[in-house]
Amino acid sequence: MKISKIYPYRLRNDAHFQLFSDFRDAVAKFGAAALKIKPQFDEWLAIFEKEDEALKKINKSAFTQQIQDADKARDDTYMGMVEIAGAYLKHCDKEVSEAARRLKIVFDTYGNIVRKPINEQTSATVNILQELQGKYAADCAKVKIDDWVSLLATQNEALNKLVGDRVDETVAKTDVVLREARLAGDEAFKKICDIINVYIMLEGAANYEVFVKTLNAIIAKYGVRHHHSLNQNSQNLQNGQNGQNSQHGGKQ
Repeated sequence: MKISKIYPYRLRNDAHFQLFSDFRDAVAKFGAAALKIKPQFDEWLAIFEKEDEALKKINKSAFTQQIQDADKARDDTYMGMVEIAGAYLKHCDKEVSEAARRLKIVFDTYGNIVRKPINEQTSATVNILQELQGKYAADCAKVKIDDWVSLLATQNEALNKLVGDRVDETVAKTDVVLREARLAGDEAFKKICDIINVYIMLEGAANYEVFVKTLNAIIAKYGVRHHHSLNQNSQNLQNGQNGQNSQHGGKQ
């Protein structure tokens, strides 16, 4: 028995923080002294607190009221556009209902993009706008959402600029602190895991079995999240390329 390997540096900030929060809670439950890692754990805990503080500062800047309001406006435009197009599915004019049906396929393909994080939604919106302003522009006109499409494009560009503008000198400095804390925390975490694995080898697993099983379950959870994130990013990239190919007739 030994502690499973994990590479925390591959995780996003929120997942990295939650992994270490779960690790902290697990050690607190079993006792750092009982696990014979109190000095090392205290050192790691001080680093983790720096990560916590830096992450809170970044999050506070990242979600200003101005950005939240712009994001909500974009969400309302997109959902309104989808609802209007859906209402035309039963239109008495077959050409109009067929246009609505084709648009529904596009919307269903991209899914509920308003549930994505802000930056991911911005990217998804760019992709769907390529479809709506290109291959499906005539269909948008038939169901009378072409003005909504133009508004969505304007809102998406404005929100993307707001997010870029918020990265001021203070946030940049805080981000450096966060990266440094993450790297130091990763090293301290690995050191603790290595020490416990050595104790298991020298003393047997009896005193560590339950803790190791608990920690391995935590590690497995974040390992799955990491692989899902990679798969999702790959799928998003593929969808984006498909969207561009549709617009350009597959020539590029």
